[in-house]
Amino acid sequence: MDGSRHRMPVSEIIYRVRSLIRDRELEPGEKLGSERGLSADFGISRSDLRVALASLESTHEVIRKIGRGGGIVVADRRLERNFNTSESLPVIARRQGFTLSSVVLRAVITPASPSDVRLLELAGPSPMIYDVTRLRLIDGEPLSVEASRLPADLFPQFLMRDLTEPFYTMFERYYDVHPVAVDETMETIAADADIASKLGAAPGTPLVRIRRIARDALDRPCERAVDCYLADRIRFTMHHSGYVRLSATRTPVPR
Repeated sequence: MDGSRHRMPVSEIIYRVRSLIRDRELEPGEKLGSERGLSADFGISRSDLRVALASLESTHEVIRKIGRGGGIVVADRRLERNFNTSESLPVIARRQGFTLSSVVLRAVITPASPSDVRLLELAGPSPMIYDVTRLRLIDGEPLSVEASRLPADLFPQFLMRDLTEPFYTMFERYYDVHPVAVDETMETIAADADIASKLGAAPGTPLVRIRRIARDALDRPCERAVDCYLADRIRFTMHHSGYVRLSATRTPVPR
């Protein structure tokens, strides 16, 4: 079948795919089509199309999803993360064709603050926590600063581990602690001088700040974290099915 298709330069195929996205006004996350359908539309072999798609995927303009419901999906160079997921950021990034790495900026054990005691539900007269700050890099470029505070009694000798690894993977592998639920609050802020310097950005740069409490299978708080993302490098999504909660604040209905 492919032998009857004419050859087309990869640059021309890339141009046609980009034109298709533009002409259809496709948004990130929308499906462009399947390899079979696109190759038929362009009159080219699937092998030639795959070379062009690989190039577009390397620049994060499209994502190829495999399996049922898969296909060629439009992207825009932003990492896409769903709300309220306990899936680690490196796993999310890898699935979208990005490489995520971490640099440890701070790692100490310190007395718990009053808010640590309350939010992590710590017991005892002088509880201790691990205070770890990491710079997250996506394809070598700054993405976020992540400040995590962990109950020290739940994770003995945690600071002796490789702290560039995904924390939730470490929780499960070394401590049999399985994060299963998270409560998150999102807000937009302007980067102060400290965060801006860590991200290599200018003070005032728009950030998305996520405050997170993670709980394990025994309903114990196992992490308290604040993540500050460069706003132009990430997108957050949420998908509802069935009942949708009302907002916490209700406006009275005029009578």
